[in-house]
Amino acid sequence: MTNAVAINEPIKKPQMLFDSDNMSDYGNRVQTCRMQGDSMQPTIEPCEVVAFVDCGGRALTPGIFIFSRNVLGSRCLFIKRIEPSGRGVLKIISDNHHYETFTLEPDEQNDMQIHGRVVAAFEIRNLA
Repeated sequence: MTNAVAINEPIKKPQMLFDSDNMSDYGNRVQTCRMQGDSMQPTIEPCEVVAFVDCGGRALTPGIFIFSRNVLGSRCLFIKRIEPSGRGVLKIISDNHHYETFTLEPDEQNDMQIHGRVVAAFEIRNLA
């Protein structure tokens, strides 16, 4: 299982990063991390940088989210599509169909921390 390694500090001027004025609606809440693995292909490619905004620690509407959970004694960071249901159940979906979709019942979400909702992904190229 591969995971994004770390969440970076908030970006001060997100409109400069995305060349879009509507990104300024997010203020200083935009953070980034790098996608590792292929579980979200073709939507997010391995090594792309993913920008996300604080969602108050909850997934209230369907979307792609950054979250962490304990897996086999280690804290792991995930980028997945989440579809919440009315009963508090979360459906966790990888866009790559080689990965299995699963659900988390409310009592299985105790160690889950939702860091934010993904708003953009982009490729980084080394120009040096």
